[in-house]
Amino acid sequence: LSDKLGRQNTYTLFGLGIPIVGLAPTLCQNAAAAAASAVDDSSTVPLLASFYGGSVLAITFYGGIFSVLPAYIADLFGQKHAGAIHGKLLTAWAASAVAGPMGLSYLRAESVSRATSDLIDSVEDRDAFQRAFDCSVDDVASIEKLINAKTISISRLMEVVPEGTPDPTPFLYDSTCHIAAGLMGVSALANLSIQPIDLSKASAIK
Repeated sequence: LSDKLGRQNTYTLFGLGIPIVGLAPTLCQNAAAAAASAVDDSSTVPLLASFYGGSVLAITFYGGIFSVLPAYIADLFGQKHAGAIHGKLLTAWAASAVAGPMGLSYLRAESVSRATSDLIDSVEDRDAFQRAFDCSVDDVASIEKLINAKTISISRLMEVVPEGTPDPTPFLYDSTCHIAAGLMGVSALANLSIQPIDLSKASAIK
């Protein structure tokens, strides 16, 4: 496919992953809202199908980017130094494989912290909270210790918050998806900014 479209155009095609990743939280929110209000599953199936289909497509883009990269490098820089350049890019790729999950874990932890705090603030039955966690809802220090010990969690808080309170679990990766879509957008713009070298100017520099 890249031989017919061209390497740069193929990488531009991979940019379709940006709306897929960026809209994933919206699909989850709409699916959760539809599931909470619908009598049957007919309204949630299209949303879930879009989410799963988009996820599979985004994963295939990852493999496509990896497979087209050597040919793209050779087209841009020639065959002579393609191996060395590819090796450097793979080193950067390996670094991102370490930094990416670390960033993901940090963003998710922040989302969990905010969701937990919001659920605690929404507690109306203080006695139920006291019985569940042996702690007052106003005892900030004890609550912090219980959160760190995983005694207080979103799933357990959902048992004591008012009925109808939305479960924040499906939305814990919203910020992660939005930031990932932003980074992918920067990458897509960088790909589009690649232009052929003006050989006349290169000769003048020599």
